[in-house]
Amino acid sequence: MYTRFTPTQEEMKKHIARFKEVPSVKKLHLEEKGIPPDVLEMITAKITRNIMSPGPLPGQLSPRPAVEGGDAGVFRLGIATCPPGQGPGLHVHYKTHETFMALTGRWEIQWGDHGEESIILEHLDLVAMPPRVTRRFINRADEDAHLMVIIQGEREEFDDVDRVPATAKAIADKYGQGMVDKLKTLGWKFTIGMES
Repeated sequence: MYTRFTPTQEEMKKHIARFKEVPSVKKLHLEEKGIPPDVLEMITAKITRNIMSPGPLPGQLSPRPAVEGGDAGVFRLGIATCPPGQGPGLHVHYKTHETFMALTGRWEIQWGDHGEESIILEHLDLVAMPPRVTRRFINRADEDAHLMVIIQGEREEFDDVDRVPATAKAIADKYGQGMVDKLKTLGWKFTIGMES
């Protein structure tokens, strides 16, 4: 059986990248190596930011990232689009790592078995959720918005998601218990908080 935990706001800081606060690679090269930005613009993009990597990597464009992550095996990159006020129910990834980046709109990221902790991601902000932390995202913009979602882990670990029973109840209330039973036979789980 896996255990979940709810990090404090302070503990989550190392998992959050505020786009406006991430220094450009050029700025770091100027400060640390004395290479003028104009020289780097001749060989790189105007602005490059290392948002997330497993740490400093070999190469000139891989300084220490804002968030250390991305070392959990293979990954799946997706774009979630939600209307205002919508997002998935609370869920947990026990082994895989899930990272969110706000492409458009404003996104509330909640965590904890009851969504008791939360932050707002603004345009291009990022948060890397640790495994075993119950989470969800909600579009807090006034129009449809897009959220980049990266899930990383070992290939055989991608079926590690569980959901809160309240999601099953909401489905049953709207579509009947038969729909929940069908989802369960297909491998969907709704057992967060039901551990013995």
